[in-house]
Amino acid sequence: MGVGRDETSDPLWNLLAYRVARCLVDHVQGDAVLLARRVDATTVAQLTRAIASIGANIAEGYSRRSGADRSRFYGFALGSAREAMLWYRSVAWALDADTVTLRMAFLAQERRLLLGMLKAVQRHGGPTFERGL
Repeated sequence: MGVGRDETSDPLWNLLAYRVARCLVDHVQGDAVLLARRVDATTVAQLTRAIASIGANIAEGYSRRSGADRSRFYGFALGSAREAMLWYRSVAWALDADTVTLRMAFLAQERRLLLGMLKAVQRHGGPTFERGL
């Protein structure tokens, strides 16, 4: 799925962690179609929810004023990224090895970005809409 002006005009789009999460959502939708033929629906749903939760929590945290709130939502996003890594490992047998490698690389990048964001929040409040990041 393409990215429209309505999405790219939001200051949130400037946050790399959000763009990576958005890309993962696009990828998991295609993966879910392939997985539906080989893996139980509950597992596919868990993977899809974990991936979607990453971007949703980044967006929620980015919009919060207090560092504590930002930290909480960015922490949720980090937990979802780690959960998604586990779900991808659990279905790796049902996907092409290159696909799994690529998804794990995206998720590892997301984890690094989120850890950096959490450190930034602890130091000085971190990225928010109000700061125009």
